[in-house]
Amino acid sequence: MSKILNFIKDIIAPKRCYSCNKEWHFLCNFCDSKLHKLNPYCYICKKETSNFEIHKSCKKNIFFDKIIVYNHYKEIIINKLIKDSKFFNKKDILEDLSLYLSNKLLENENIFNKDNYLILPVPMNFFRRIKKWYNQSEILASEISRIIWINYNKNILIKIKNTKQQSLLSKKERENNLLNVFKINRKYIKNLEFKKVILVDDVISTWSTINEISKILKQNWVLKIIWLCVASD
Repeated sequence: MSKILNFIKDIIAPKRCYSCNKEWHFLCNFCDSKLHKLNPYCYICKKETSNFEIHKSCKKNIFFDKIIVYNHYKEIIINKLIKDSKFFNKKDILEDLSLYLSNKLLENENIFNKDNYLILPVPMNFFRRIKKWYNQSEILASEISRIIWINYNKNILIKIKNTKQQSLLSKKERENNLLNVFKINRKYIKNLEFKKVILVDDVISTWSTINEISKILKQNWVLKIIWLCVASD
């Protein structure tokens, strides 16, 4: 039914590329090919690395293993796509972005056995979810799971309280802001054991939040943690 509704919607109000105005995609393949592409880099030191892996020398107190970034947040088209999908209820944009994210993941992670992997969205606080009606991370993660056929579970990670915006806080305030914010749903704890977890989000601005989530996952026997995001600053 949803496919039929989407087909009708595309006929009545077709998607248009934010760059060239061509129909059927919010970002067409041609315009995507013209965007400046990020070379793989270590998210901690910002220096070149293989497949976005975190350098061993940068791993002190770091619990994630790589952060794969599709593009820079300052890229005008990417910036507008993210803002419109996040704040103006244009959820269809996330479907287009999920395809490019899927390709970026496959380029930078050698996935031999898909059963070893699990895709998770970044959780949103319950009250914020009610206010907004959707979590863009969930839409991206579920679409990527569908495209590359890797198991997806939106119920494993839970955010139990709202937090202040990390970028506005000092280092110490950021640490306190994240204390006891995230937890694992014990019902699904066995799903994590010895898995390689792919966490999906639209934007990553600081690594404090992602490190806190990664720490909790590593404490529950996750082997490897890969963050996949549309943009980073």
